[in-house]
Amino acid sequence: MPVFVYHGQSRRGRRHRGEITAIDSRDAARLLRKQEILATSIREKPDPISLNIFSSWRRSVHIRELVVFTLQFATLVKAGVPLLQGLTTLAQHSSDLTLRDILHDVVQRVKAGNPLGASLRAHPHVFSSWYVGMVEAGETSGMLDITLQRLADSLEKRLKLMSQVRAALVYPLVVLAIAISVLAVLVMWVIPMFGPLFTDFGDALPWPTAVVLQASAFMNSHFLILLGLGLGGGYVLKQILSTDTGQAYREQLLLKVPLMGTVLIKTAVVHFSRTLSGLLRSGVPIMEGLTLAGRTSGLRRLEHALRDAQRSVGEGHSLADPLQASGVLPPFVTEMVRVGESTGSLDTTLEKVADLYEQEVNRDILSLTALIEPLIIVVLGIGIGFIVVAMYLPIFNMASVVG
Repeated sequence: MPVFVYHGQSRRGRRHRGEITAIDSRDAARLLRKQEILATSIREKPDPISLNIFSSWRRSVHIRELVVFTLQFATLVKAGVPLLQGLTTLAQHSSDLTLRDILHDVVQRVKAGNPLGASLRAHPHVFSSWYVGMVEAGETSGMLDITLQRLADSLEKRLKLMSQVRAALVYPLVVLAIAISVLAVLVMWVIPMFGPLFTDFGDALPWPTAVVLQASAFMNSHFLILLGLGLGGGYVLKQILSTDTGQAYREQLLLKVPLMGTVLIKTAVVHFSRTLSGLLRSGVPIMEGLTLAGRTSGLRRLEHALRDAQRSVGEGHSLADPLQASGVLPPFVTEMVRVGESTGSLDTTLEKVADLYEQEVNRDILSLTALIEPLIIVVLGIGIGFIVVAMYLPIFNMASVVG
């Protein structure tokens, strides 16, 4: 949290100077006015130079740590522990060093008179706009403990879904890595052993053998260049995909992949439905809830559709109609939204939609994994089979000549 150096005077004309911790200069002036000090100058105090080159390496907090913190915070608030005391306790006993530093900063901001939501908003890489929005709604409604419990439940379900996706994809990725490693060993170390033997034949080599030998020789003689090109290409591709245009293009490609596109859409439906349901239950207005839900959906097309729906709702129309017109969400989801609007239970309906599509995502992931595994095995078999046949063809030809 930034520290500001100020000069000012009180109502009695007494001069004051000192330091104050605040979000920005305006916030510092506001806090000084509460102390009946009129600031004449406010400037941010420069941070001391840090010699620890590893201090900025680890900035993110794992979602599992965030779930634990939210659950513990909800328990303390529900038990009647004062907000500042609860935050201080969690900051002192957090097992995650990054989260511990962040919570200490949040404590200082709350001590300076800032609301909890505004203090959390200063760390957007840990506390998302959706998280902060629900906390602010809980503060306003006086149901912070209930809101924190809902936040923890939503985060836990999201963590569970992410874990299931990763667990389903681990085996195919391991098989793919082994396949690439086997092919690399064959091409770069095994095949060169056959090169001198085939050269002594004197006859023209079969084209598969010639292709494999030339590829092996090229990879061995230009290994460092190929490695550099691979690393450089990967870095450039990562930078391109980090841009808005690159992310949009990647999303379009993934959505066109059979079964993969379906998984992405259903996963976005789960995130959107559960996020908007939690926000509405916490008392967040639907206009703000649509914005926050779009950001956490993970699908740019859905975010744009929700932005258009937000304008439509602002004009007095229903939410289901613009969502149906966008064509992004499955028809079942838009119909459930329509039912939730008509019955006045949109939050409950969206929660049921999230639970239903979470089960479908799990089934689709299992189907996707079952499809990827044989494809990898087939590709590996074709690659190794081609190399084996290429290496044995000259030997068969030599045997026929000798015979």
